[in-house]
Amino acid sequence: MDVSDRLATIAPNPTNPYVFVIIYLGWAWFFWGLIVLSGESVWTFPNVLLFYIGGLSPMLGGIALTHRLGGWSGLRNLWDRTVNTRRISPRWYVICIFLQPAITVLAAGLVVLAGASEQPLNPSIELESLALFLTFTVLAGVVEEIGLTGYFVHRLLEFRGVVAVGVITGAVWATWHVPLWLMEGYFGAATIDPEPFYFFGGMVFVQILYAWIYHNTAKSVLAAIIFHTMVNATGEILGPADVVQRYTFYITIVLCLLILIDERWITVSDIRDTIRHRG
Repeated sequence: MDVSDRLATIAPNPTNPYVFVIIYLGWAWFFWGLIVLSGESVWTFPNVLLFYIGGLSPMLGGIALTHRLGGWSGLRNLWDRTVNTRRISPRWYVICIFLQPAITVLAAGLVVLAGASEQPLNPSIELESLALFLTFTVLAGVVEEIGLTGYFVHRLLEFRGVVAVGVITGAVWATWHVPLWLMEGYFGAATIDPEPFYFFGGMVFVQILYAWIYHNTAKSVLAAIIFHTMVNATGEILGPADVVQRYTFYITIVLCLLILIDERWITVSDIRDTIRHRG
């Protein structure tokens, strides 16, 4: 066995979708770890530069591994999944845009009915700050979803169901965000101050919705970007109280259970149809 053969047995297989996790977490955590160790605000120089460089990890990982797996044709396919608006039917455009606002408004209504809060929502719209926020959110959605959805979710759906893929990618996505909680001043730029349990737990269940949407929109990364933007924009614009965020978490779990039931029902139906066809 020569040196190249030995390296091949030691190095991770680049066609293994889980290699993405190494790049995704490793790149981000290295640069973000420097910010945490500095003890200074993330929005001061050079920390803000390190923050944005670290945040490129999903896009870099997704593009690199897509090219490694499928070459330039693979990258062209990724580009089409990211920009082709025809992959998304009108029904799924409605779901991508209005699902998260609807969940939040429903949660606020339940909070009022339960008498848990007299002001469940605190809408705040300042056009200048909102424009900056939406620009940042859209760009963040593009960078994150090109890799997390366009590569990782896409690959895992080849051999796992929607719910399983959502749980796996949600756990990885939540882990990626851990350093943000350790950075000085990160959440000071937002109007919400999320609770860690519901923030990280919610990511796992929300990611099931991402996988569900992606699976039903002809593998559209654009659909994931739109949904990502609306998830962040809803929290920023509607200003849900902490109790509303908890109710939103519970409603999302119920919705994910319905997706699981539907997924299992389709699987059982497919098996029955196959048996009848063979019979």
